[in-house]
Formats: sequence, C-alpha cells, structure tokens
Amino acid sequence: MGLFKSLFGGKTDNSSEGKTERQLQNEFETLKYDGIRAHRLRRMDYARKCLEEAVKLKDDYETYGYLAQVLVEMGELEAAIEPLKHMAQAEPTIALNFISLANVYFMLEDYRQMEENAQLAIDAEPQNAQAYYLKGKAAHALNKDGEALTLLTQAVSLQEDYAEALLLRGEVYLRQGQLAEALQDADGVIASERETESGWLLRGAVHEVMEQAGEAEADYQQVLEQDPFNQQAYMSLGKLYGEQKRYADAISLMDDAIEMSPVFAEAYALRAEMKELTGDAEGAAKDAASAANLQAAGEVKTEVIDPAASIKEIDILHL
Repeated sequence: MGLFKSLFGGKTDNSSEGKTERQLQNEFETLKYDGIRAHRLRRMDYARKCLEEAVKLKDDYETYGYLAQVLVEMGELEAAIEPLKHMAQAEPTIALNFISLANVYFMLEDYRQMEENAQLAIDAEPQNAQAYYLKGKAAHALNKDGEALTLLTQAVSLQEDYAEALLLRGEVYLRQGQLAEALQDADGVIASERETESGWLLRGAVHEVMEQAGEAEADYQQVLEQDPFNQQAYMSLGKLYGEQKRYADAISLMDDAIEMSPVFAEAYALRAEMKELTGDAEGAAKDAASAANLQAAGEVKTEVIDPAASIKEIDILHL
C-alpha cells in the first residue's frame, strides 16, 4: 500500500535504498501495469502518476511510450515532449520516434521543431512516406511552398494513395494558382476513399477559382450529402450562392445549417449579410446580434484540434 500512498501525497518512503532488485522489479511492474489498466479505463490522472513513478524505478522504453501516450491524450503536450525525446535518444534508428515528436510539435504549432524531427525521421528511414509528409506539412506552415511541394510529391511517390499528402499538395497547388494540378490531387483524394469530404471541398474550391460555379456547387452538395453537419461545406456553398446573387438560396441554406447547429455563429453572420442584401434590415440585425452573442460567449461551433483525436497519426508505442 505504501507504494500507492506515495502517488497521492503520502509520506511513505518509496526510495530504492535497501530494496532488492526483485522488489524494485515488482514495484516497477505493478506501477506500469496499473498505469496501463488505468489508461484503458480512462482514469488518466492515475495512469499518469503510475507511469511517471514507474519510469523513476526503471528506464523502460515501452513505459515511456505509454506515458507519452497518456500525456498527449490528456492534452499535456509540453509534458509529452520529454518522454518522447527520451525514446528518440534511446532508439534513434526508429523513425516513428521522431514522427511522434513531429506530430506533437505540430499540435503545439512549433513548426520548426516539427520540421527538424521530420528530417530526423527521414534520416532514420528514407523510404518513410509519413516523414516526408510531415516535413512538407511543416514547410507549408512556414510558408515554404516550393519545398513543401517537393516533399509532398516525394511522399506521394512512396505511397500513391496517401490521401493526406495529396490533399495538402492540392491546397498548395491551389494557393499557387496551379489549378490543373490541384484538381488532379483533389480527384486523387476522392478516389482514395479517405478524407473524401475534404477532397470534395478542395475540388469545389478549385472549380470556384476556375469560374465553374455549377461544378463547385455540385462538389459542395456532395459533401453535405455525405455529412449534413459539415460546416465548411455550408459556408462555402452559402458564399458561392451569395456571389451568384442567389440570396434566397443562401438564406435557406443557412436556415438548414442553423437547424443542424444552433450555435453556428458564422451561419448567423452569413445569413445576416444575405438578409441585408435582400432588404430585410430587421432580420439582418437580429442575426448579426445572434452571431455576436455566440462569439462573445465562446460558443462558436468550430473545428478544434482534440489531442485525443489527433493521436490517430501518432504511433508512439510501435506495438
């Protein structure tokens, strides 16, 4: 019991002095596997304490991996860096150690460290498509689009159906005005049957720039057929209707969007703009006030990076 009392502020002496190697090993294993079980039961604070105490008793690569995983899922990203670095130093030939670090640095918006660790992953495993993708993603965030295109193309050459790399490369192509290439990548994303909603959104954006409004509308409608809650599709299609002066269609679409999500502030704001253009000053003022109130209350329905969700790209344990 003294071992666990010490985790929660007890005064029990948990030092290794005077303990046999077998006793220390037993304590380590108890802490490690209790931490793993607690993680599975989503008792995250307890899992963290067990695993932190376990690595004090034994420098165990796998346990550091579990600890890093727990910290990332808790949103303790800065704290996760230390165990991840420890793993990378212990096994510098394993590319996934540096990939894990690059992903966490991405969530921390530290793109230079992300870029550096992605390069270390490339050095460790030159044929790893994800390493090139992550370095390309960092380059894109650092506004180095030429370098990003080269890296993303390398990733796609290693894995032709790499939807995330195709999608990001397509976005870079669109930003640079290389519309044929952007359209081809959007089609590639859709064909991969992964990230298909994002593929249709990209294709719609390309068609808009190409002044192919009908095709863009069809693309955005395709997204809403797949996911009636996709807020980006509502906004993209609503703005397209506004540009075409189809104000009634835009208002009707925002009605649907608000029905799906009553705290969708951007939809209120766009509906206010459309009502103003139709001469409905009273309705526009009401919607504008609703948008402002939602934004002030911090209830805007936006896509937020959830560390627990983002971890799908982070293979920390390599098990």
